[in-house]
Amino acid sequence: MTTAATKHITAPENCTGCALCANVCSKGAVSMVWSEAGFLVPAVDTDACVECGLCVKSCPAQEDNLKKLHYADDNQSVVSYGAWNRDSSVHRHSSSGGVFTALAENVIAAGGCVFGVVWKDKLTPVFDKAETPEQLARMRGSKYTHANAAGIYRAVRHELSTGRRVLFSGTSCQVNALRQFLRKEYDNLLTVDIVCHGMPSHLILEKYVEHWEKECGSPVRHISFREKSEGWLNYHVARNHEDGSTRSTEHHKDMYMRLFLSDLALNKACYNCPYAHLPRSGDITLGDFWGVQQVHPDWPIREGVSAVLATSAKGQEALLNCSAALNLMPESFETISAKQRAVYIRPKKEVPQHRARALSLLKQLPLTSAVHRILECDYCGRFCFVWRSFPWFFYKLAQKTKNCITRCLRKK
Repeated sequence: MTTAATKHITAPENCTGCALCANVCSKGAVSMVWSEAGFLVPAVDTDACVECGLCVKSCPAQEDNLKKLHYADDNQSVVSYGAWNRDSSVHRHSSSGGVFTALAENVIAAGGCVFGVVWKDKLTPVFDKAETPEQLARMRGSKYTHANAAGIYRAVRHELSTGRRVLFSGTSCQVNALRQFLRKEYDNLLTVDIVCHGMPSHLILEKYVEHWEKECGSPVRHISFREKSEGWLNYHVARNHEDGSTRSTEHHKDMYMRLFLSDLALNKACYNCPYAHLPRSGDITLGDFWGVQQVHPDWPIREGVSAVLATSAKGQEALLNCSAALNLMPESFETISAKQRAVYIRPKKEVPQHRARALSLLKQLPLTSAVHRILECDYCGRFCFVWRSFPWFFYKLAQKTKNCITRCLRKK
């Protein structure tokens, strides 16, 4: 789609749901809605639209805009750390190390405010503003579904225009959208992008809540996707119900996490994400330091360790200003990214062949039936790597053989 083809937005094939179009529309004609497949896409009120075309011109997913990123070149240098919060309560209730809370508290202590994602209800994560340290608790923890950013970039700009310090935390595509919306750098803005596995279809969450409410006979009140009572490495998905009960499932057995991590029901844009690489879109990038137990077994593995990248001088300064609240342990980027390199430096890959079928089954079937049809083999009743991963196994074997031969020839 080009600007010449239409004067108002139609969701492009690789729409990330970043809501930049909804923020730039001064007439309020663009809103974000759930598509049939369960992804946030723009919808236009044609009565309110004046056909200025600004939404189309601004859209980051338009082919002409993909390279217009508001940060350094592809050789962006990073300073990387393993880190965790010195406050044991904050550390324990965070997804990994609790670094976000330390950064946010520092901004609030200086009279600033923080924009992050909270649960509005059991199905709806939304962006909210925190003015006090107590309000930050709702922003902690992984949400693993899309938060609507319509209107939030305008709210950030308003706070920045008053001279206040602002911290904005979101996915890389949302941070990039904010930067494009602002159109200039603000010294009083600190951006934090979260390492993202991809955005799963909201259909999974809807079916997940529906399943457990029927199974337990009580409405779900809240879901914690990274409950750490059994440790960070063996985190659970915990469901709090209105009857006061709490039930949890190990993440590798949980139906939501199995579908999410299968990569078969992600937003199409996520398979070839233009932001999941260096340069990062935020001043600071936060993720999990997976594999840390193998290189630093003396660190607090049970509570969790964050992987932290300072990708700008502003980000590095912000981290050092939090040294009283954080244990910041310098670590090489190669070590941090070793167990999830494809998340930090994502290679181009095709949309999975079974994605359309998976989304169709999610719309038609109850969750347990959909999980079985999507992930499990009819023969063994489990996720069958034999038939799903057979071609990939030989591809990886060929690559390793080629690399081995190359190294041997070089030694000669």
